[in-house]
Amino acid sequence: MKLVKECVLHEGKECDGCMECEVCDLDPSKPCTNCGKCLDIRDYATIKIDKIVESESDLDE
Repeated sequence: MKLVKECVLHEGKECDGCMECEVCDLDPSKPCTNCGKCLDIRDYATIKIDKIVESESDLDE
């Protein structure tokens, strides 16, 4: 029984070893080094709190 590896870029396609998945998204002439520059990763996140609900009666307001 042969194990089939699925392509990570094209759903339903068998991996044929083209290495397209290993190319840098920012500079296609380079291999991906997993630097993360193409991702929007931040060290922090903020949220805005509209209201603090302490009881069910506060939900009606």
